[in-house]
Amino acid sequence: MKIISLDQTKEERGHCGIIRKMEPEGPSEIIHLRVEKAEKHYHKIATEYYYILSGKGKIFLNEEIYPIQKGDLVKIDPGVHHQALEETDVPLEILVIATPPVIGDNYTV
Repeated sequence: MKIISLDQTKEERGHCGIIRKMEPEGPSEIIHLRVEKAEKHYHKIATEYYYILSGKGKIFLNEEIYPIQKGDLVKIDPGVHHQALEETDVPLEILVIATPPVIGDNYTV
């Protein structure tokens, strides 16, 4: 058992913005994401779940665009090209759960 505080994690630049790896080990990867200049990408193996913590924006899933906001959950299956975009001054923050972890499974479109 462990408790991980966001303040104890290191900020890094990722494909989608500023990430903090909350739980990088184990069967799933859990990341706090602040969307910032996200790149369209996909994963060959990982399924990702985006739970929107704050803000409002859009997400591209293959060729479709969907509005997203606080409280929404988005499931992204392997092979789906995706990109999140912020829309307001309120940061678009997302809890990302990837199963299995996406390390080495990121492909820019």
